[in-house]
Amino acid sequence: MKETGHSTETIAARLGLAAGTVATLFHRARAKGYEVVIVIDGDPLSLFGEEEAGHEEA
Repeated sequence: MKETGHSTETIAARLGLAAGTVATLFHRARAKGYEVVIVIDGDPLSLFGEEEAGHEEA
């Protein structure tokens, strides 16, 4: 979500974490050269529109 322009505060609120935790984890991973990827079943963060959500049933 950081790479798509979401703020640390927005990500923290959606994941139920402290903003400092999100920032720390993101910066540590990036400093090590990691691509930061989190896989969550479904679309609990509402990243996709309703059209995409209905696509899973097809």
